[in-house]
Amino acid sequence: MELGSSLSRKSRNSGQKVCFGGLKASTSRLDRQKSSSKILRMSQFQDGTEWQKRALIEARDEIRMKDRMIEQLNETIAETRCDLEKKQMKSVKYEDEDEIVRKFEECFV
Repeated sequence: MELGSSLSRKSRNSGQKVCFGGLKASTSRLDRQKSSSKILRMSQFQDGTEWQKRALIEARDEIRMKDRMIEQLNETIAETRCDLEKKQMKSVKYEDEDEIVRKFEECFV
């Protein structure tokens, strides 16, 4: 397809209108009758790109949702690690106390 410098141009091969990107532009008879000039409205070119925009927006929203989930999981992991360290410190503390009591008993009993 041949691309021109105008907004739309008929392709010599197919006889259909194409826009700058070489995509086929859909025009109805009423649209051609309403506009006396041969310039197509931008709304006629958006058919091919709307689904792409929607797909990008959906992908962006999905990525944001997953990022939030990852942040929540990281917070949960940090809290769990903190709790585990506290429990380990308590168990070490109890072991130290048991040793102190045993040594005390050995010395005085």
